[in-house]
Amino acid sequence: MTRLTTIKVKKKRLLAPDILQVILVPNPASTMEFLPGQYISIHHEGIERYFSIANAPQEDGALELHIRRLPGNDFTTYVFEVLSAGDTLSISGPFGMFRLQPENGNHLIFVAGGTGFAPIKSFIEHHLEMNLRRPIRLYRGARSKADLYLDDLCRHWQRQHLIDYIPVLSDADEDTAWHGRKGMVHEAIVRDQPRLEDCEVYACGPPAMITALRGTLLGCGLPPRQFHSEGG
Repeated sequence: MTRLTTIKVKKKRLLAPDILQVILVPNPASTMEFLPGQYISIHHEGIERYFSIANAPQEDGALELHIRRLPGNDFTTYVFEVLSAGDTLSISGPFGMFRLQPENGNHLIFVAGGTGFAPIKSFIEHHLEMNLRRPIRLYRGARSKADLYLDDLCRHWQRQHLIDYIPVLSDADEDTAWHGRKGMVHEAIVRDQPRLEDCEVYACGPPAMITALRGTLLGCGLPPRQFHSEGG
């Protein structure tokens, strides 16, 4: 039987017109321990819904979620329109084996599409908090600039020389204000990385993105054991 934990909503913040950041805090007696890359299940009206944790582990046990509003979806409508600070949710977890592998000397490449940025953000924050000195390259694939939520955070990391940040827009021709990389994110990685054998890739995003990414990178020399993915 699944063990449920009651957790309180601390705050909500709109990250994009259709993406909400929800911060949850547990009762001090029931803090949930998790590893970067894992996810939780929210139990609401008899249905489970899964969301990746978007922050590195915190002393107070806070959990950050990125929830996309889906047309016709009662739960996401409830989260956007009804759920308020101080309300409680029933959750279980953490779950998942999408985790950082032990240090092996390979360059780290993180790839995110949509709300697949959530576990990637958790990985990067953990890496930075632990002061691990491995080079990080973050690719984000999106259709338009508006889809790159928390873009300012990624650019802050880059300005601090903490990561190399490469956003790639597939529909950039329709965005006249965009002067960055254009095309598909898997194509950008292959152009940038002549030696994939020396890389460790962690990717989270829509299934089509993951399929294209895996096929392209493995076809260009990335060993299968160095490709780690999760749907997002």
